[in-house]
Amino acid sequence: MAKEYLVVLFPRKRRVKLNNHFMGHTNTKLELEGGRYEVTLGQPINFTPESIPIDLKGTASLKPMVIEFQEVEE
Repeated sequence: MAKEYLVVLFPRKRRVKLNNHFMGHTNTKLELEGGRYEVTLGQPINFTPESIPIDLKGTASLKPMVIEFQEVEE
């Protein structure tokens, strides 16, 4: 399966969960297998949306998929 690339943006460094498994940190490029993922962040739960569904395909190291979570006040 081809390697795909994802960057998850968030104002602070936070652990990134893909399909309920921690797979890296925000604001860094993650190298993953292509496919469908449910992306969310680790604690604390002070972000929106709660999760982002993606179909990771057609990326390159220099053109990763970029998704963003926003920080919210608790």
